[in-house]
Amino acid sequence: MSIQTATNGTGATLNMRLPATANSLVIFRDGLRGWLEKLPLHPAEIFDVVLACSESLTLVIEERLKPVALVVDVNALHDGDTLSVTTRDYGLWDESHAEEREEPLSLALMRALMDSVELQRHPDGQTIRLVRKVRLLGDERRALLM
Repeated sequence: MSIQTATNGTGATLNMRLPATANSLVIFRDGLRGWLEKLPLHPAEIFDVVLACSESLTLVIEERLKPVALVVDVNALHDGDTLSVTTRDYGLWDESHAEEREEPLSLALMRALMDSVELQRHPDGQTIRLVRKVRLLGDERRALLM
């Protein structure tokens, strides 16, 4: 397991590599929440993003069929008013995943909480990218002055 954060001219980043197990969810939530709380984000934004991203990681962990590597990579970027979080797992996918089936509730929740949800399945795993325009602390005060 590894967690790295950085802040530079292009924004703030968070990178995690976690075991693809249910126990990693707590580590992930705490790490993501702690990182987000250091950014100038509105508390309501933090709650929604942590919930959506937890669902993303849960889907990655629960949906993997035949694991190749028992890890999940998480990469987050806050750049201005845009926040993106990408989870990537490593597993072998086959055509049975292409069959029509009901969308998982976790995916519907992600769509409700984020502006954009992209799910890509690859022969060697899947990637879920979540994007949301976020309110920064102080925006509501500026709006009152206008």
